[in-house]
Amino acid sequence: MTADVKRVVLMEDYLDYARHTDAVKALAQRVDLRIYTDKARDDDELLRRLEGAQVAITIRDRVMFHSKIFERVRGLQLLSVCGPRLAPHIDLPAATRAGVPVCCAPADPASGDAHHATAELTLTLILGLVKSVEHNQRVMRAGGWQTRIGTGLRGHTLGVVGSTGKVGRLVTEVAKALGMRVLAYSPRLTAERAAQQGVEAVSLEALLRQSDVVTLHANATPETAGMLGAAQFNLMKPGAFLVNTARAALIDEAALREALDSGRLAGAGLDVYWQEPLPADHWARQHPGVLMQPHMGAFTPEGYGWIVTSGVTPVLQWLDGKPIPIANPEAQSQQKETSP
Repeated sequence: MTADVKRVVLMEDYLDYARHTDAVKALAQRVDLRIYTDKARDDDELLRRLEGAQVAITIRDRVMFHSKIFERVRGLQLLSVCGPRLAPHIDLPAATRAGVPVCCAPADPASGDAHHATAELTLTLILGLVKSVEHNQRVMRAGGWQTRIGTGLRGHTLGVVGSTGKVGRLVTEVAKALGMRVLAYSPRLTAERAAQQGVEAVSLEALLRQSDVVTLHANATPETAGMLGAAQFNLMKPGAFLVNTARAALIDEAALREALDSGRLAGAGLDVYWQEPLPADHWARQHPGVLMQPHMGAFTPEGYGWIVTSGVTPVLQWLDGKPIPIANPEAQSQQKETSP
């Protein structure tokens, strides 16, 4: 590589799949590309990975770019985020102070592939829980046969929290096709909109009291953090199921464990966790009431391609000197002022 070639760091691609996408192949032909497939153990290791890089690309919220990282990083000219959200993993004011422009491309129509994939995984977890799929497989592998009756979904009630989002709407459509009654809660859901979707708009409390299965599709914000805690689990039907393919921060972890241990919840299907990758000794890995996936919601070839391309394409445009969506344009002025 010649001296004028940019070094670009892409992190953290746990599946080591990004290199197979067309956008990353195109990028690799133009830059000194370093791809990391594991999580940095601490800030020091993260900074070592960023050393000498002019551009960093991060897959969604896997890397926390907090103020101390921006205070210590040197030479970074662009941070591009794969996916349409910056919170809570990017400290935008700190990036601005450090003169690091942050690119966050808006969602495009192709993102529908990711939404469909997440909705499909949600239904997989729901069916896996009510049909005792993991339990029955363990029994079968051990030489056993029928030990537990399953549950049907027809005529039962699904509670969709975050029903106005794309994933929530897709899950609702399938649930209705299976003959389920659907209750929906969202601060933005009106009675008219609920009628159009064929669901019942209710309060969160009413949804929890009446649902046989509750599925979460809300965004993680300061207002929604811990929206399901001990008080909310105590409202739920004994023997109900909970599925979360949205964000772990929506659930109080200790309260969930207690609800499962006490039998208040019959089971929980999880694709998102309070720490990712999930530690090998985490309680959820061993709990018989938890059906788990390793945060795979959107990661089909189509969904993965959209996620990675959303962060890589702006870098290719930036290399060509084309305008790209910058969330903190004032950082570019700061960058110019501090340049030698």
